[in-house]
Amino acid sequence: MPLVSYFHQLRKYDTLLIEANEHYQKQSLRNRTHILTANGELVLTVPVSHGATLIKEVKIDYSQSWVKNHVRGITSAYKHSPYFDYYFPYIEDIYSAKPVFLYDLNLQMFQLLLKCLKIPIQVSETTNWNESYPVQIADQRNSSQYRSEFSNKTYSQVFGDDFRHNLSIIDLIFNVGPDSLEFL
Repeated sequence: MPLVSYFHQLRKYDTLLIEANEHYQKQSLRNRTHILTANGELVLTVPVSHGATLIKEVKIDYSQSWVKNHVRGITSAYKHSPYFDYYFPYIEDIYSAKPVFLYDLNLQMFQLLLKCLKIPIQVSETTNWNESYPVQIADQRNSSQYRSEFSNKTYSQVFGDDFRHNLSIIDLIFNVGPDSLEFL
């Protein structure tokens, strides 16, 4: 569940090429997201089995109770938000399906989030790895760039008096609902 700023960048494009052949990067946003709870920012991490190097081959480690922790954390953080009841069941369905690979989980969540946001973008996957792309393709593979704040705009959040910028896109969706794309 990428950060709000990722979708802020994404809305500028009409097509998206998802990198399906990169090497998995540890300590990246590929297996984690940030939400706001009563105790501050919480990082939700999807544990993975080690060994695979290609992103499409990285298996999710279900021996840990991370699904239960994610569902409990998201529910605790957002159950009082205006649009939680409308959107959360779809997220919970993806968790319940228990995809084997991290790439598949991310792709399913991403497609759901595009639908929730009503972002009209055509999505396709790469067929092989390219170190760089032609100038006409905006290379957005470095997820760390999205951690910066992109806007002075704020919206009502469930917790805290100080607005927290650039959390997971679900923070925006649960709090703003159908007007999320307008915010972006």
